[in-house]
Amino acid sequence: MLFGILLSFWTWPLWRDLSALQSASHSLKKDGSLSELQLNRRSLIYPIAASFNALAKQIKSLLLTQKELTGAVAHEFRTPLARLKFALAVPPAQDSTEWLAMSQDLDELERLVQEMLDYAAMESTEPELNVAEVPIRSLCQAQVDKLANSHLKKLAVTVTGNEHLLWVDGHLVERAITNILLNASRYAKQQIDIRISEHQGLLTVAIHDDGHGIAQAERAQIFEPFYRPDGDRDRKRGGAGLGLAIVRRVQLWHQGSCAIETSYLGGACFVLTYPIEAQIN
Repeated sequence: MLFGILLSFWTWPLWRDLSALQSASHSLKKDGSLSELQLNRRSLIYPIAASFNALAKQIKSLLLTQKELTGAVAHEFRTPLARLKFALAVPPAQDSTEWLAMSQDLDELERLVQEMLDYAAMESTEPELNVAEVPIRSLCQAQVDKLANSHLKKLAVTVTGNEHLLWVDGHLVERAITNILLNASRYAKQQIDIRISEHQGLLTVAIHDDGHGIAQAERAQIFEPFYRPDGDRDRKRGGAGLGLAIVRRVQLWHQGSCAIETSYLGGACFVLTYPIEAQIN
C-alpha cells in the first residue's frame, strides 16, 4: 500500500503534465493557432513541451503570413485589374498606347505573383543553404552588369572596395543585392554607389543612392512585408513591398543584418553586414 501511495505521488505530476499537453494540442484559438503550454522546467516532459511551443509559434507565424498574403493579393491586384477592365471596354488597336499599357499591367501582375510566391516560400521554411566561398565584390559587380541595360540604364553605378571571400549561399546573396539595387533604381536621380569594406570581423556592403532618402521614423518598418513609405506613389515605381522583406530574411539566414542610414549622396544607404568567420549550417 505504501508503495502504491509513493508511486501515485511520483506519477501524479507526470499525468498532470501529459493531460495539459493533450489539452493544449486540442485547443485552437480563434486565429487557428495553438495555445502555448506552460510547464515547470523540472517537468519530465518539459523538452516535449518546449518542442510543442516552438511548433505553436511556427504555426502562428505561418498563419499570419498567409493572412497577410491573402489581403495583399486582393489589394495589389485591384489597381492593374481595374486598368485592364477599363482598357478592354473599347478594344485597343495592336501596338497602340493603350495596348502597350495593358501589356505593362500584365507584366506587373506577373511580377506581383512571383514576389508573393517567393516571399511565402521563404517565410514557410528555412532552406538548406548551398554555401560556398563567394567573391562578394565580383558578385555585386555581376548584379550591376545584369541590370545595366534595364533598371540601371540611366544611372551611374560604381562598385568600390577590395575583393573579399564570404562563406555564403551565393544565389540568395545575389537576390538580396539585386532587390536593394532595384529599390535604389526607383528613387535614385543619377547615381548609385556600392561600397564594400571589412572591419572587426564583419564584411559590410553599403548601397548608396542620391534619391530623397528614407525618414528616420520609417526605417524600422521598411523591411516589413508590404510596407511602402510612399503609399500609393510607390505603385507607379513597381514592386509589391516584398523585396526588402526578402532581403531581411536572407540576412537572418546568414547570421547577418540589414539597416538603413543616410547616404553621403543625400539619399538612402542600405547596409548589409556579414560575419566573415560565421559557420552557416
